[in-house]
Amino acid sequence: MPCSCEGAETQQIDDLTRNLNQATRAACDLRTILRRGGTEEDLAPETRAWIAQHDDWDRRRIAQEKASGERKKARAAALDKLNLDERRILGL
Repeated sequence: MPCSCEGAETQQIDDLTRNLNQATRAACDLRTILRRGGTEEDLAPETRAWIAQHDDWDRRRIAQEKASGERKKARAAALDKLNLDERRILGL
């Protein structure tokens, strides 16, 4: 009879991954706010190194999305949700 904890381990990994993704999004948002305020240099060297790594990862992800057409599809899907007046207001 197989161990019944296999599903629990998978769920724990999924939960940890979800939590890690949420923490990364929060850190990225805070980085953006700090940059706008010009206070990013006040951070610890380890934090600035993480930010540099994250920026590099973002650049590569965006390039890959552009190459595969994902960004174009996402933009089109977002624009499709707007009505004519909303498009005019945004100058689209």
